[in-house]
Amino acid sequence: MEYFGSVYRKSVLEAMGSTGVIRPEFRKPLDDLKSRLGISEENVKDIFLEAVKEKMVPMVKWCVSEFERTQLSQEQLSKRRGKDMGEDLFQTGKGATGTLGLGADVNLMSDIMNLVDFYEENDIAEQEEVGTKTVDDKEVPVFETSFPITGLGVGAVDQEVAELLYRQFVVGGFTTQGEQGGRYEGARATFGGILGLSTGKMEEINGSIGDAVYDNMISQAMRTKGAMDQQDMMTLANIQGKLGLTSEQGEKMMMASQKKVLSEEIAVLMDNPNPEGVKAFREKCNTMGMDMVQDVGISETRLARMFEAEVIPGLQSGSITVDDSDILTEIQESLNIESEECEAMFETILLRLSKNAIDLIKSELMRGREENTVDLVKEIVQYAAFTEGELGIQVDEATANNIYNIYDSMDFDGQGDDAVEANKALLKQTLGL
Repeated sequence: MEYFGSVYRKSVLEAMGSTGVIRPEFRKPLDDLKSRLGISEENVKDIFLEAVKEKMVPMVKWCVSEFERTQLSQEQLSKRRGKDMGEDLFQTGKGATGTLGLGADVNLMSDIMNLVDFYEENDIAEQEEVGTKTVDDKEVPVFETSFPITGLGVGAVDQEVAELLYRQFVVGGFTTQGEQGGRYEGARATFGGILGLSTGKMEEINGSIGDAVYDNMISQAMRTKGAMDQQDMMTLANIQGKLGLTSEQGEKMMMASQKKVLSEEIAVLMDNPNPEGVKAFREKCNTMGMDMVQDVGISETRLARMFEAEVIPGLQSGSITVDDSDILTEIQESLNIESEECEAMFETILLRLSKNAIDLIKSELMRGREENTVDLVKEIVQYAAFTEGELGIQVDEATANNIYNIYDSMDFDGQGDDAVEANKALLKQTLGL
């Protein structure tokens, strides 16, 4: 080793040539040389890995440089390198225009594949037995691939850029079609190992890419079509396969993306709620099988506001009455509100609307504008029908009589005498007469 180690190392580097790959016809001569020089297998491995390191470091650094050049903005590049990167840095004479988005430069992908080919064709990766498993009632060994020389290990790349490089390569494989795209996907784990990333970190990055892709696709489908169709589901299944995600991971991402889209939609809607918009939203959630609290994450307070946004206009328009409360039942079931809770919320609304109506009636009567109170008195009667006259209204006797007389003098054509008399009695009870 002392006298002939350098000889063997030089021979390995020569055999690697300009490509860095030891061609098959050079392998036997190297084995013969090893035997003639009397170098042990352990030392041969060390020499080989030193030669690999010498060839690999420039390749990794080149990939890092190309990534920074093509994917970082001029400002980001200057910050990373700690110096001002002027316009003359680039051959075009222009500054960098890349972004850290879901884009991949073709030359960068080619450079990465050269690195992967260098590693694979030189058989640098090693298989280590990490345990056993039972197959057909037999114990068989389980092997794990290890990477003795990595970009992180030799200091050719830092952790942040290693993760970004891997992310960029995964995206490149995802967005490339055909045979080349399949080749990129097949090399994904190897490239991550060459960089020195752990399996857990690679899965984390794959998941983050999946989140972005799922978010974009699902938001677009829901924005344009209102819901996911069969074709969208097939596309998501294909994406799931390309990213190496399990069906459970894919389902979890889809649910998370749908929740995110729906949460953003309801946040905008509730800034200026309207009954039509709230109805359309809850029907969309029902169609998707999404529980508004458990799945979409809508708070109890916001759910109450959604309830009010439909119920109050329904009461005021007369579409929700004591004889026709189907809409109220539909809203309650659609929002998945318990019957007791719905009843309490509805009663609170009735009391509030009644108080508002009686306050307006008092104001109009004080100004001598009885004609403006007609519709308000009708509202009071309508609300009283739900509570058998118990609305918590407190008015003096003179005002109560005035309100009753206004109602008594109304035109009740088309209404049965029994119904009119029942309403009058109800109003009396409400007013405390």
